[in-house]
Amino acid sequence: MKSIYILIFFLSLKLFCQVNFVDENGLKQGHWKLYFPYHKSDSLISEEGNFINSLEDGCWIKYHENSQIREIINFNFGKLNGLRLLISKNGKLKEQEFFLDGKFHGNQLYFYDSGKVSMSISYVNGLKQGSLLKYYKNGKVQETAEYINDKKNGYSRWYFDNEQLSIQYKYLNGNIIDTAFAYYKTGELKTKYIYSENKLNGEKTTFYPSGIIKEKGSYMNDKKEGYWFKFDTLGHQIDCVKYKNGLK
Repeated sequence: MKSIYILIFFLSLKLFCQVNFVDENGLKQGHWKLYFPYHKSDSLISEEGNFINSLEDGCWIKYHENSQIREIINFNFGKLNGLRLLISKNGKLKEQEFFLDGKFHGNQLYFYDSGKVSMSISYVNGLKQGSLLKYYKNGKVQETAEYINDKKNGYSRWYFDNEQLSIQYKYLNGNIIDTAFAYYKTGELKTKYIYSENKLNGEKTTFYPSGIIKEKGSYMNDKKEGYWFKFDTLGHQIDCVKYKNGLK
């Protein structure tokens, strides 16, 4: 009788520890381990985690071929839910994302190999909401923007790697509006131009670094319209061309 109990115990233990189990309905259940195909070692795990009725559930771990962890993902009945980490072969964190019911939700972070943040952006239920920040490899800010319901709103700014402002646009529901500005890397105003509903509409003026006007004219629906003037570095007019619907 004692030997029967021992046999039942080990059979139960075997069933409990069984991996890559498919039930009588053909559905994957429990803990699974997948392996790299055509690898010199057919026992090298590529990923592992749990299934419930063939749906990934809980924490899944994926590996590089050097056995370093490549990705850590959390699922809830087949949908991404919670933290996801992407890791390089040398163990550096590349991406840190959060999900809710299969959609981006929360602050997402992306990294350079140095460990410095390359981009930070916030989501709510799969839509961009709030601040976007992009960085150069030296840690200086490259771009800033604000989103409402996945569309840019307010001021978006781009910077040179010396922290000087490069370009500034104003957005409303994803469209560029009002006056936009571009600057030289040394900080002087380079160009100002007017947008309406994402199209150039109005006067555009380009400047030399000295502040003297280099070129001046107007746009209508993204096309040059009327007289366009060019000037030399001393401010003397050197050219004048008339445009109609973008054509000379």
